[in-house]
Amino acid sequence: MPSNSNRYQIRAVERALDLLSAFSPSDRELTLTELSSRLALSTSTTYRILATLESRGYVEHNSQSRGYSLGVACLDLGAVLLAQLELRDRVLPVLEALREEYRETVHLGILDRSRMEVVYLEKLEGLQAIGMMGSRVGGRAPAYCTGLGKCLLAYFPEPDVRDFYTASGLRVRTTNTITDLEAFLGELRETRNRGYAIDNVEHEDGVRCVAAPVWNHENVVVGALSVSGPEQRMGQLIGEADLVDRVRASAYEASTRMGYARRVVVDQGVAD
Repeated sequence: MPSNSNRYQIRAVERALDLLSAFSPSDRELTLTELSSRLALSTSTTYRILATLESRGYVEHNSQSRGYSLGVACLDLGAVLLAQLELRDRVLPVLEALREEYRETVHLGILDRSRMEVVYLEKLEGLQAIGMMGSRVGGRAPAYCTGLGKCLLAYFPEPDVRDFYTASGLRVRTTNTITDLEAFLGELRETRNRGYAIDNVEHEDGVRCVAAPVWNHENVVVGALSVSGPEQRMGQLIGEADLVDRVRASAYEASTRMGYARRVVVDQGVAD
């Protein structure tokens, strides 16, 4: 890692992560002394890290053996990761069929709620010529100006969306980016009502997108899928073909693969 990136690293966080990484299937429980030795830290520093992690459930202390082990909070994080991987695996055949049918780039994304960003779980490149598209698996994009992001934010509590963007603002990405908060919130309501979102060249110049939400067995939106391509080709597909209906149908198929039970979408949210 380049040395100039060190300024972004927090030493206390690194030490906490090193401590968690010290546990393994063969070392499921370690004492304070053992952890202190492995981290090359004083016992007092190691104890403070352990106390902090224990308070948040990431480690547990056995008062009888005086050893420490990983806590259930680590399991919660693992469950989130497994759910993301399950989403990608279950939905992949739907994405592949959509890409084959329209020959344009297909995405699957989830929402990082703390940063209001789309995280791309999958990207299937289009089968015909396309200009530069900056998305990549594991990459991120602002939620407010992408089709995937608008789908995901449409089912996020509106007061939370308002508070976040009141503080952060809606930065211009292209000449079509919606930067007025009230107009943006209206766009989210429309997205929720019709069941799909359109990125009308709002994130990247020359790129349009149609996206729809993916629901799980708890009737919660857990992701969104989209078809993206050059503005001209996508305009023709949206105007002349059944692309919007097909994307919505694909999202519904993906949702059923996640155990979704169909419900009726209404203006204030989703009702049985």
